Amino acid sequence: MNTSIAQHQNTHALDNMDALRQSVRNRIGITGDVEKDELIYHMEHASIDIKDLFASSFGPRGMNKIIISPTDDIYMTSDGKTIIEEIDVLHPVVTSLKELAKSMDKVCGDGTKTAVILASSLVENAAKLVDYGLHPTTIIKGYQLALNKVYDILEYESTMATSEEDLRYVIENASLSKGIESGQAQMITDIVLKTFSKLKDLNDDGSIDLNEYIRVIKKVGGPAMECISGIILDETPARHDMPFHFKGAKILILNYNVKFESKIINSQRNIRIDGFDNSELIAQEQTRTVKALAQKIIDSGADIVLCEGDVNEYVEDSLAKHDILLFKKLKMMDIEMISKTTGANIISIRDDIIPDDLGFIDEVNVEKKNGEYFLFISVDDQPISTILIWEPFRYGLEKLEEAVDDALNNAAFLMKKPVVVKGGGGIEFVLSQMLRKYASTFEGKEQLAVIEYANALEEIPRILARNAGLNEVDAMIQMLNNYNRGIDCRIDYERKVVENNPPVYDSASIKKMSVIAATETTNNILRIDKILLKK
Repeated sequence: MNTSIAQHQNTHALDNMDALRQSVRNRIGITGDVEKDELIYHMEHASIDIKDLFASSFGPRGMNKIIISPTDDIYMTSDGKTIIEEIDVLHPVVTSLKELAKSMDKVCGDGTKTAVILASSLVENAAKLVDYGLHPTTIIKGYQLALNKVYDILEYESTMATSEEDLRYVIENASLSKGIESGQAQMITDIVLKTFSKLKDLNDDGSIDLNEYIRVIKKVGGPAMECISGIILDETPARHDMPFHFKGAKILILNYNVKFESKIINSQRNIRIDGFDNSELIAQEQTRTVKALAQKIIDSGADIVLCEGDVNEYVEDSLAKHDILLFKKLKMMDIEMISKTTGANIISIRDDIIPDDLGFIDEVNVEKKNGEYFLFISVDDQPISTILIWEPFRYGLEKLEEAVDDALNNAAFLMKKPVVVKGGGGIEFVLSQMLRKYASTFEGKEQLAVIEYANALEEIPRILARNAGLNEVDAMIQMLNNYNRGIDCRIDYERKVVENNPPVYDSASIKKMSVIAATETTNNILRIDKILLKK
């Protein structure tokens, strides 16, 4: 009997394992070992699928994707990182492109779709060359030659962002790429420029850790957007009879609880609370302790107290009567940021409080907006800022957050190296034309790879034109005519090919990283000669 049950359990476990294995293989899209012609087929079609997925959502006029996860979570987005993260596919080529997107997002925070579209186009074009008889190593060599030339051209075509207006063009263009309205992009640009004006002198090399100096809070409501020099917390004050506004305030930051603990008077647990006298002793000591705690805070001269732990009700009442604002049960991460912003030390209520432990705030405001309380801590002469975004709908809120994120990352790169290139597909078109001329200098088969690299670069302005509703052939002819006459042009937000005046710029550093990362990913894919499926 027991043997029969064990056999049944083993059979059931094996069936489950086979089902899981089959499920994974379905997501991989491969049923057996893949090599030679079939491998090229897999590479080409996986790349085309990813490019088509990204291309339709590329640029300010790109379309959105609705993604339904296996847990029935719904995402509506045009963000490249979100799209590729939610794709439940494990095909080796798709996985490589996923890693490319993650790397670009981690290093640059922008340029994800440009890199993935370029890499997909390069793989697709390489597959055609393999069909024509070129060996992958020849294509890799040609692609590397093309990359070296592209880097040199980007260096030559780059210009210094010498004015605030130049920076504005880059930041606004980065915001518009998320498909938000022009007015919203201008508002984001104003906020980002204001925020970064205090960060430019922090480090000698110009590098900025955005997570350390800038907080972004998003809330459903509004629509509105605001930024302060300081910290915003979405927290409720301990009591509503406390003052909600100060100017020139002192702040005290406490960790742990501010309340009576019996171990203070009975640390060895040798008093039994089984009689009236002992209970009265504990009650008297509790009253004396909390009064002392409250008086200690009052005597410190603080106007606002932030506590990581809980606070005794008597202490709360005493602080309210002395017009002291209290927030309790705060996150340590928020407390540490406020400590850095105000110069206050994080101490325990058991410690001696000295004047140097207190921090200074230019202005404190507690406001209720859309049913939520917010604490605004403004400190003028310090680099930390908070951006608060309001939008009535969650989807619009996500797009605004993505736009702010791209704007901040572009501003950070420009602060480190203020070099820009033509935007709106202009630089990619110039690169493609120059590469075709460069290809004519080769006599070997590598020139075919260089030409296909140029074709892949031209896909960027083609996609922008298509998404803007233009006829891409006519748009490319207009750009070529302008190029031959020495006129810089681009695909405009207003759905037409125009001269790049007033200019639209992209960060040269991010553009270089996109091209380099896309080429390296493509070459790594082309080095694969066989896919082995473990049995």
